[in-house]
Amino acid sequence: MKKSILWGILASVASGVAEAHPGHGLTAGFAAGFMHPLTGWDHLLVMLSLGIWAARRPQGQGWPLPLLFVLVMALSALTAMAWLSASFAEVMVAASVLMMGALLLSEVSVSRTLQWAGVTVIAAAHGYLHGLELGSHWTALVGMVTATAMLHVAGWLIGHLRQSWATHASRLLGALMLLLGIGLIWA
Repeated sequence: MKKSILWGILASVASGVAEAHPGHGLTAGFAAGFMHPLTGWDHLLVMLSLGIWAARRPQGQGWPLPLLFVLVMALSALTAMAWLSASFAEVMVAASVLMMGALLLSEVSVSRTLQWAGVTVIAAAHGYLHGLELGSHWTALVGMVTATAMLHVAGWLIGHLRQSWATHASRLLGALMLLLGIGLIWA
């Protein structure tokens, strides 16, 4: 099972099918929106890592973070679907990959206020870019929000695993995200 998870993560990253910025073809329908977080490696990695990281927060601190992400992402997407442009949000999405990778690698204690602020900024950047991409395709947004929530739950479940392989896989994911985040920022 542990090899399957690692191969799945590596295959998703290597595929390069989609990126979290306008122009890669996500345009209409619930299924298109639902598949985007599952095929866009940057979205997939940030959603899973947020779930894992949130699960490892002290009792009662973690569960609101994925919920906050989904809500802020949806609101930001709705805002972008109405108007606005993309450049700053693209940098923020790249920074979110880098930041979540660093958080998975470290055991640093982060205040609740900083947790909420960080998740809000990351979610707003992701939601904004995806909202630009979606245009006025509301059913695609519903699909994307649903898949995002499911990825958070999957990450949450992985984050609660206490076997050593799960800890090693989480750190490997964090290191991979740091490298990919640096690559996105310099690209």
